[in-house]
Amino acid sequence: MRGLFFCIVLVSSFSLFSQQEDKRHLNVHFRVNNNFGELTNLVIREVYESGFKDTVFAEKANHSIHIPVNKHVLLDFICEGHVTKRVAFNTGVPDDLKNIPFFNLVVELIEEDFLMALENQDEIRTLMDFPVGYINFNSQEGSWYNSQENITKTINKLIKKSLN
Repeated sequence: MRGLFFCIVLVSSFSLFSQQEDKRHLNVHFRVNNNFGELTNLVIREVYESGFKDTVFAEKANHSIHIPVNKHVLLDFICEGHVTKRVAFNTGVPDDLKNIPFFNLVVELIEEDFLMALENQDEIRTLMDFPVGYINFNSQEGSWYNSQENITKTINKLIKKSLN
């Protein structure tokens, strides 16, 4: 009986150790702009749900980043003299999806000086503390979508309202 129990434990432990970590990832290609064109010397901070943080330094506005699948990640786009913009990702995809479609992201940063000139700057800054995008995978369409587009639209409306 002990021998049978030992064999069952041994076989089950081998199956636990033989499971491989999921090597799939989402390739996010992004471009960061402001009102004057593409930005350089950016800091992109990856904040994972587990608390792990990673920082990427990008000299050019066009850059790619790889995010593991089945994770919740917040990307902070930071550039000196600009308000930080955040985009959240839920990279949950079906297990049988072998080719993960990439995601193209265009980030428009607002200059601090420009924001300071607006009368409703506090309201805009409060909105910008939250992610302006929440990217999910749509299994039916087989593509990524942003479920937070209304926040970006609201920020743009507030800016236009302040300029009139």
